[in-house]
Parts: sequence; C-alpha cells; structure tokens
Amino acid sequence: MKSAFVAVGVVVAACAAYAGVAVLGGQKVEKGLRASSASVQEAWPMVRVTDERYDRHFLEATHTFTLRVGCDAPAASASAPQAAITIVQHIKHGPFPGFAGFGAATVDTTLAMDASTRQQAAKFFGTDQPFQAHTDVAFNGATHTHFAVVPFHVSDPGSQRLDFQGLTGDVDNSGSALEYDVRMPSVSIANAASAPTGMRMTLSGAHIHARAEGTGDLALRPGKSQGVVQSLEFAMTAPNDGAAHKAVFSQMKFSQDTSIDKNLMTEVGRAQGVGQIDDTKLDRIELQSTIKRFDAVTYQGVLRRIVGNGQQACGKAPDPAKLLASQEMQAAVLQMLSANPEFSLDKLAIEVVGKRAELAYAIGVEGFAAADAKMPLMAGLMTRGYGSLRVNLPEEWVQKSVAYVAQQASQAGGAGDQAALVELMLGKVIDQGYVIREAGMLRSEVAYKGGHATINGKPLGGPMAGAAAATPM
Repeated sequence: MKSAFVAVGVVVAACAAYAGVAVLGGQKVEKGLRASSASVQEAWPMVRVTDERYDRHFLEATHTFTLRVGCDAPAASASAPQAAITIVQHIKHGPFPGFAGFGAATVDTTLAMDASTRQQAAKFFGTDQPFQAHTDVAFNGATHTHFAVVPFHVSDPGSQRLDFQGLTGDVDNSGSALEYDVRMPSVSIANAASAPTGMRMTLSGAHIHARAEGTGDLALRPGKSQGVVQSLEFAMTAPNDGAAHKAVFSQMKFSQDTSIDKNLMTEVGRAQGVGQIDDTKLDRIELQSTIKRFDAVTYQGVLRRIVGNGQQACGKAPDPAKLLASQEMQAAVLQMLSANPEFSLDKLAIEVVGKRAELAYAIGVEGFAAADAKMPLMAGLMTRGYGSLRVNLPEEWVQKSVAYVAQQASQAGGAGDQAALVELMLGKVIDQGYVIREAGMLRSEVAYKGGHATINGKPLGGPMAGAAAATPM
C-alpha cells in the first residue's frame, strides 16, 4: 500500500513538474511571438499589426494577428488602399510538444481565410493553404523553421503567364545569428506571348544559403551568403523584323560578404558563370562589386523618408524638392558623405573564344569634412568627389559592332566600305586621345578627382597631341 502511495506521489510530482515546465515554456514562447510581431511594425511603419490576441491553454495556445499594409483612416484614399493578411500560429507547449518530440514548443503557422477565400485559394493553388511553416523551439530560445509555398500557375490570355514551381526553405535562429537556406525549382514569366513582340523569362534551379550575425534588421547585419542559379533564360521577338532572339546564362554562382565597423558597412559581391546570346557563346562571365564605408543606418532613414514610409505621410507622395531641401535630409546626406563612401564595379569581364572584355568603374567621396558640409551639397561633391571608368575591348569586337550598326543604317554599301568607315571612326577617336590601341585591344580610362577630369592620363577637353604617336597603329 505504501508503495502505491509512493507511485501515485511520483506520478503527481511528475505531472506537476511537467505542468510547471509547460506553463513557463508557454509564457516564454508567447513573449517571443509577441516580440516578433511587434518587430515587424517597428521595421516597417507602413505594415501595422492589428487584432493581435494570444489564447493560452494548458498544453497549447493560438496566436492570431493581422498585418495591414497601407494607411489608417481617414488618411486612406483610393490611391493608398489597405491590404490585410491574417496569420494564425498554433503552438504546442513542451517539454514534449504534442507528445511528438522534446523541446520548449512547436509552432505551426498558416493563413486565416474565410470560407469563400478558402474555396478560391483551393481552386487557384490546388490547396486551401498555399503557405505553411513549422517551427521547433528549443529551451534556450533557438528556433528551426521549415516553410513552403506551393506551386501555382496564372494565365491571362493575350497578356501574361506566370508559372511558379514552388519554394521551400529552412531558417535557424540561435538568437545571436540567423541562418537560412532557400530553394526554388523554377519560375517562368511570359509577357504577351501570343503577340509578335512577346518576351519570356525563365529562372531555374535557384538556391541561396546565407548567415547573418547579431540581431536586428537583416539588411544592417554582417554576414555571408552564396547562391546558385542553374539557368536564367530570356527569349523575345524583335518588334522591327520579327526575328527571334534568346539569351541564356547558366551555372551562375553568387557570393556576398558583409562586414560592419562602427556602423559603417563594407560589402563585396561576386558572380560568375557562362552564357549564350543567340549564336554567340560566352565562355566566362565574371563580376565583382564593392561598397565601402557606407552608413546604411542613415541611408535606411533617408529611404523611408523618400518613399513616405510612415503613417504620418501615408497616401501623400513627398515633394522631392522640398524633401531634399529640408534640414533633416541635408543632415542625413552630409552624415553619409562624412564617412567617405565608395561604390565600385571592380570587374565585369566577358570571355569569348579566348578574347576578353572588361569594364570597371568607381565613384566615391574622399576627405569630406565639417568645412565641406557648410558648402552647397553639389559644390562639396564636386570638390571631394571622385570617379573613374575603365573599358578594355578587343578591337575585333568593336569593328564588327560598328560595321553591323552601319549596315543596319545603310550607311555603307559593301564590306570594303564598312571596313573603311570603321577604320575612319576608330582613327579619329584614337588621334584625339580618347582611345588607345594596343596589342589588338582598345582601351580608355576616364577619371575625375579634385575638380579635374582626365582621359587616359591627360586633361579632358579637346584633342590631346601626341596621344596617337605614343600608341602606334
């Protein structure tokens, strides 16, 4: 008998302990979900969280809220309509949520729809739940979420077609870092496909993996990302002669590294792949771009002011002239310039049959100080701004391109006339020093700094004697 009482006592104690953990876990999950919905409104003032409620029970709970995009009445107008999405999250509390695992909770997220909308969704998507997400919550607050968007097809005869083959992804949030992995099999968009000037774009095999460190706005956090696109295809019919053209970019790989030092962002993006434009094969495509010393926090504030992202400006397009002339905007721009930012396309290179063309440019500000901030903005930019542009092209490509344009314009009769015209045009810009001919390549470098512009190292403005002599034909 004594042992029976002991057994009952153990069971009661276990149940009490489970209840305590479930209650504490439920409270923690509720706090986290409410904070998550609140962060949406903080980051995007035009997206408001309304009708939020949290119904908590012993082993489960339901979190419901509505996201409204648009203006509050009476500011709302026909030009600024509202859109509303109601989200329902079904929570099962731990330590054995739903008695199907171990953890603080599980959360299943769906979209709430009335019966009519649900029927329309089922007809359109083939299911009444086009979006679903399942989240596992650990006791330390870390979460793992798997989400999916179902495939769908939209067809408007004589206008547009959209074929979307779905999207899936996983998101891991440890509290100190966010990591996500997203895959999209295919999406195809056709515009006026039945018309003579129809165009089609198809993207296949997209996959992106990224990790952002820290907390807060994803756009303002350091991190790394990489992605792959197996194929990106554009097909169109020329409106003038009805000729079909196609451009395909394949095996595209992307990466991006973002670092932040004292609120200034540095970002390096890279891409490479191969391609084909009509009958011309692109054996290699390379790209690298860099952003240095960019005050992204201030820029984000400027962008929100420009687009009127806030309930106080809702439905009212800001006056660009007044906005740029405002003290608030001037101070923000000067704040960004004082960081001496630089934006550059370090390299855009294309290789075709062993020949390589390159393009690069950079624009930035150097030495922008308090004294420059007192000058008119344009004067400060002209004084402290700099820029450069470098182009390097195979001469054969330029000759063929100019000859093609001349032929289309009927400016020359035969092949001999076209060749003579090309040589005449090239000879003129080479003699003037705008282009340098060297080892079968044509190159040109333009630079601006300290209020002075140069081309190929010489002051810009009129013919530059000796330029042609330095570069033999």
